[in-house]
Amino acid sequence: MIPFEEVICQLILRHNCVVLPNFGGFVSKTISAQIDFEKGILQAPYKQLLFNRNLINDDGLVVAEYARLNGLYYQEGLSQLTDFTGKLNSDLAQGKQVSIPKLGVFSKDSDGIVRFEQDRHFNLLLSSYGLSNVTFVPNPVQEEVPIIQLNPIATEEPTQKNPTKFWKYAAAACLLPFAFYSFWIPMKTDVLHSGLISYKDFNPLRGNLTVHYAKQPLTPFEKAFRNETSISQQLAATAAGEIGLYQYDESTVFAVEIPTVETAPVIVVEQVAVQANYEFIVGCFSDERNANNFVQKLQADGFAAHILPGGTLIRVSAGSAANQNEIQAIQSKVNSKGIEGWICKL
Repeated sequence: MIPFEEVICQLILRHNCVVLPNFGGFVSKTISAQIDFEKGILQAPYKQLLFNRNLINDDGLVVAEYARLNGLYYQEGLSQLTDFTGKLNSDLAQGKQVSIPKLGVFSKDSDGIVRFEQDRHFNLLLSSYGLSNVTFVPNPVQEEVPIIQLNPIATEEPTQKNPTKFWKYAAAACLLPFAFYSFWIPMKTDVLHSGLISYKDFNPLRGNLTVHYAKQPLTPFEKAFRNETSISQQLAATAAGEIGLYQYDESTVFAVEIPTVETAPVIVVEQVAVQANYEFIVGCFSDERNANNFVQKLQADGFAAHILPGGTLIRVSAGSAANQNEIQAIQSKVNSKGIEGWICKL
C-alpha cells in the first residue's frame, strides 16, 4: 500500500495547502531562483513550507487521495488516517523527533510548541521537481587598467591616406541595392498577394505578363457522367439486385448492377417506469471524480449504485426502492459490507 508520507508529498506538489486532521496543515509559498556569486551556488525555484498547528479541520483531501490510490472505502481511509496522526501526536508528546521523508522534521520544545524544519535537499515545486542546486566557480573581477594612447606628432606631409572615407562610400554602395529592392519588390510585384517570389522579380525592366485562360472541351466520358439524369432515367426500371443496361453512345452499352440497399431493423425498446420513493445514501462528495470512483466500487460489489442529482454535494446512492421493505433489504446488504448510510425519502 502507498503510505501516508508519500500521499502527502504528492498532494503538496499539486496543492498549496494540505491539512492533516487533528495534527496541522502545510501552507506553501513559491520562492524564485537565487544566485550566490560569492559561494558559487545557483538555487532552483522551490516551494517553501510553513506548518500551522491550528489547521486541524478535515477537508477530505488527504483521505480521498489515500483511499483512491489504495482502493479503499472512504471510512477505511479515514480510520487509518486517524491512527497515523495519533501516532505522530504520541511521539511528539514523548519528546521524540518525528521525521517525514521529503518533508522535514517535527519536534516539540520546552514550551510545548511544535517546531517544523523543512528538508532543503528535496524540491517540492512541481515545475522544478527533482532539480538540485548547481555549483559553479565564480570568476574574480579584474580591475581594468587604463590604456594611454600616444598620438603621433603630425608632420607637414602625410605619409598615407586615411581609408575611413573609402569604406563609408563602399558601405553606401552595398546598401543602395537593398534599399531599392525593399521598395521595388512590395510595390511592383504581387509577392504580398501570392506569397511567392521569383528571381525574375528582381528585374526592374520586366513588364507585367497578362494571363489568358482557354476553355477546354469535355471528353465523351466526362460528358456522360456529367449528365447523371440520363443514367438514372435509363436504369429507373431495373429492380435492386438486378443488372440493367445503360447506353453510353450508339455503339457502346454498359451492364450496370443495381445495388441492394439493406435497411436495419427498427428495434423498439419498451421502457418501464419504476417509481422510486426511497434512496439509500452511502456518501456525499464535493469532488465528482471521487464520487464516480465510489459508484464504480459499489457496482463491482453488486449494488445498483448511482449518483443522486440535486443538492450542494454529490450524493451517492447504493440503490432505489419503491417501499420500505425493499429499502430495508438494501440497507441490510450494505451494512453487511461494513458501509454505513441513511434512508432518503423522495
